[in-house]
Amino acid sequence: MDILKSWQRFKIGLGLFGIGAALFIFISSLHIAAHYASLALLLSGFAYAMFGYAGIFLNRFHSLKSKKPPPPF
Repeated sequence: MDILKSWQRFKIGLGLFGIGAALFIFISSLHIAAHYASLALLLSGFAYAMFGYAGIFLNRFHSLKSKKPPPPF
């Protein structure tokens, strides 16, 4: 669970999602193949970003779990 690698995956996935969304809005009306290609890029970018986000979430969850509890009074 490398936080930097997960962050990099999240940023790449977010970029692919943004490109796919822009293509879907502006180009998908030209041809049905462009519609499905932009939709595939949008969904794959979303999946890759969520894969990176899951790594970030698991890393933070693991760091919360490994902290020592506060001393009792």
